[in-house]
Amino acid sequence: MSLFGYRFVSLDNEQLQHRRYLLDSYGQAAQLSALVPLFAVLLFRFLSILNERFGIWEGGKEKRKERASPVVSRFDQKTMGKREWVEEAWAKVSWWLDDEALGGGWGTWKDWVVGGGWTVWLGVLAVRETGDDYLHLTKRFGIVAASQLPLHYLLAVKSPLSPITLITRLSHEELNRYHRILGRVLLLFFSLHASFYLNFFIQASLLKRLRSWDVILGLTAITSLLTLGTTALQKVREKNYFLFFVAHVVLSSIVLPVLYFHVSHLRSYILEATAIYILLILQRNLSQTSVPAKLSLVPGTNTLISVSLSPSQSSALSRRLQNSYKPGQHIYLSLPTQLSAPHEKLRINPFTIATLPSSPSSSSSNPPSTSFNLAIRSLSNTTSILSSIARSSPSTTLLIEGPYGSSSYFPPLSDFSSVLLVAGGVGATFTLPIYLQLLSSTSSSTNIRFIWSVRSLADTHWATPSLLATSSSSSSSNRKYQAPSAEIYLTGPLHQAGPDTEGFELRESSTLLPNTEPSTENPPTKGLLHHHTSRPPLREIVADTFTASTSAGNGKTAILVCGPKPLSRALRREVGTWVSKRGKWTD
Repeated sequence: MSLFGYRFVSLDNEQLQHRRYLLDSYGQAAQLSALVPLFAVLLFRFLSILNERFGIWEGGKEKRKERASPVVSRFDQKTMGKREWVEEAWAKVSWWLDDEALGGGWGTWKDWVVGGGWTVWLGVLAVRETGDDYLHLTKRFGIVAASQLPLHYLLAVKSPLSPITLITRLSHEELNRYHRILGRVLLLFFSLHASFYLNFFIQASLLKRLRSWDVILGLTAITSLLTLGTTALQKVREKNYFLFFVAHVVLSSIVLPVLYFHVSHLRSYILEATAIYILLILQRNLSQTSVPAKLSLVPGTNTLISVSLSPSQSSALSRRLQNSYKPGQHIYLSLPTQLSAPHEKLRINPFTIATLPSSPSSSSSNPPSTSFNLAIRSLSNTTSILSSIARSSPSTTLLIEGPYGSSSYFPPLSDFSSVLLVAGGVGATFTLPIYLQLLSSTSSSTNIRFIWSVRSLADTHWATPSLLATSSSSSSSNRKYQAPSAEIYLTGPLHQAGPDTEGFELRESSTLLPNTEPSTENPPTKGLLHHHTSRPPLREIVADTFTASTSAGNGKTAILVCGPKPLSRALRREVGTWVSKRGKWTD
C-alpha cells in the first residue's frame, strides 16, 4: 500500500535501531529548537541596551519631519533616513500583524504567521529522513508533537518568575495566545499520528490491535486532546467559559499519565511536562492569601458590585502590593469557606484592581495601606455568586491570588508626550489606576486624557472618590500642565431603572459635575468630571491626541483601551491612520 510515496516496509533489527535513533534525535531537535527564538529575544534585548547606552546603531542623521497629519507626503518620505524608514515600515508591519484575520473571530495575523511558521518547521522535522517508511512518518509526527508538551505547559505558567516571562518580558496574558497557538499545532500533529496509525491498522487488517493496551491509551489520549481543542474554541469559551475551564483542568491532568503509559519513548517529555504542571499548581495555591472583604452593590445599580479588600500588613499579598504592584494588574479570587463547585469557579475570572494601594509617606511613620477595591459587573452564574453574597452577608473572607498583568512590562508612560486612556464600562478598572498614577506624578509633563464610556452615571460611582481625591491633589501640585478632567460619555438613558437610581443621578449631577457658570468655591472639585450624553467621538479624540503629541512634545504617544470589543475595534481603526507616529498600543 502506498500513500504520498510512503509504503509499509519490513525492517531488520539494524534498520529498526536506526529508525529509533532518528525518531529520538528529531524529537530532541524539535524540543531544543524552541530555545532558538528565546535566545534571539535575549540577543535583541542585549543589543537594544547597548544601542540605548552607547548609540552604536544611531545612523540616519536626517531628521524626520514631524507631521500633524496622518497623510505621508512624498516630501516627508524623502527627508527620512534609512533607519527612520525601516522603523516606520516595521511599525506598519507590526500593526498589520495585530489586525484581526479574516474579518474577525479567527485570531490575528500574527497568530497565523507564528502558528503557520512553527507548523512548517515542525513539519520539516517530522518528514526529514523518513524515506518511504510509512510507520516512520507516523511515529515521527507523534514524537515531534510530544516534544512540545513541556513548552506548551510552560506557556501556561502565570508566575512572573516563569523563565519565558523573564526572557521575553511578556505577561501571562500575552504568552497565553502562544499557548493556544501551540495547542492547535500539537492537536494537528497528534491527530495525524492517530489517523495514520488507524489507516495502517485498517490497510494491514490489524484491527484486533485496537484491543491492545497501548492503542487503547493512544485513543484515550487523542479523544482527550480533541475535546480540549473543541472546548478551547473562542465561540465555546465565550458561550460557556466554565465548561472550557473544567475540561482544560481535568483533561490536561489526565492526558499526561495516559501518554506516559502509551509508549516508553515519550516518557522523558511527559515527565518534564508533569514537573512543570505540578509546579504550576503549587505556585498558584501557595501564592493565595486569605483576605477580609466587604461586598456591596454600587448605589443606583443592580449589577455592579464593589469589593473592598484589606490584607494584613504582614501578609504576602501586602508585600507584593508594596513591592511589585503596577496599575492595571489583576487578581484571582475564590471563597475558602464555601468550596462547592459554583463558588470555586470564581477563581477562573481575573478581576482588575480598581484603586491604587497607598504609597509610603515620608512624613508619616505609619505603614502604607494596601487596601484596594474591585468593581465587578454581575453578568453570569460566576459573578452572580458575588452579587448574592453582597445582598446576604456582605462581610466575608476571600482567597486572593496575584497580582498579575501585562502592565508590569509597560514602558514608563511619563516618557510619552501624550497618553490616551479609553475605557468602556467596568473596563475602567484597568485604565483608572493608570490615570490616577499619572496624575499623582507631580513632575510629569505628559498630556493625559481619560475617556470613559458608560451607560449610566451610576456606573461611575465606585470610581468617583478616587477621581476626586487624586485630581484635587494634582490640581494643587506643581504639574507642568493643569490636571485634566475625566471625560465621561453616557451612552444609555440618563436615568437607569433601579433602587435609588433617580436620587443618585441627581446627587451626582449636583455635586460632581461642573457648573455651567464659573465659580471659585471649592476649586479642587469643580470641573474635574465632564459628562456628555453621547458616544465618544473617537476620530476627533485620536486626532487631538496625536496632534498635541507632535506639536508640544517628543511625538511619543501611548494609547491604552479596555472595554467591549466593538469599542477596541473602533478605536484601533482610528489609530491605524496614525501608525506612522509609532504610538504604543495595548488592548
